[in-house]
Amino acid sequence: MINIDKIMKCENKYIECFSKATEQQDFIRYRDGLIPDMYYHNYTMVRSIKDDSALIRLIESEIAYSKNTGKDFCLIRCHIPVNDSIPALLSHKPEEVSKAGHYVFDISALPKLDNGMEYSILKVDKPEMLEDLLWLDLQQDEESLGRDFCTRRVYRRKDIYLSDEGMNAYICYENGEIIGTCNMFIYEDTAKIEDFCVTSQKQRKGYGTAILKTLIKIALEKNVTVIYLETDENDTAKEMYKKRGFYKVGELTDFLFKI
Repeated sequence: MINIDKIMKCENKYIECFSKATEQQDFIRYRDGLIPDMYYHNYTMVRSIKDDSALIRLIESEIAYSKNTGKDFCLIRCHIPVNDSIPALLSHKPEEVSKAGHYVFDISALPKLDNGMEYSILKVDKPEMLEDLLWLDLQQDEESLGRDFCTRRVYRRKDIYLSDEGMNAYICYENGEIIGTCNMFIYEDTAKIEDFCVTSQKQRKGYGTAILKTLIKIALEKNVTVIYLETDENDTAKEMYKKRGFYKVGELTDFLFKI
């Protein structure tokens, strides 16, 4: 049985690589002064609550706080069960409500990830490799998020990637061609796989499996016992992860408000 507390502790340490944490009894508020318009660096994580009424009050209070501090959005992430009726009871209706799952890798499934492909996966440890990360980011998100945001996001993380603070970025190459990327954050004996992507031209050809296998093996070499990732419950990627040995251990609900 996986201890979900290990995952939550790793989650907290991961976001603290970028954002200042302000802890309250029932929630933690994260804020990143260097990239304040990035949702997942600036949010409130609800970790416990007495009842639905208390959750509604907390959400309304955080919306007001965000507005008063100059933000045009408020993201609430609930790591607790959330009643489906909550959105209709809020005075400020959410722009989006989504659910994501925490999926843990079954280490016994590692041999199934071997597909015999030839590739190289390199850790980002030189400033010039950031340009390859940016190229990948633009391929994936420039149309929806814009070049400026993608550029700021990659270079916001450069000092973390090039340090020994626990999070590393990896790039997959084949004959010099950039294929994909993935991050991994390790805290104590727990590893989080994050920002996993493969270029659209190379998807469904086994490269994703190759990247996952490499990162999992790196984690195991560092004596990690829990390897997990987070994925949208409505995303088709969830089924890919399940087929490769990941299984669900927990769920969170996100409320995004535009102010």
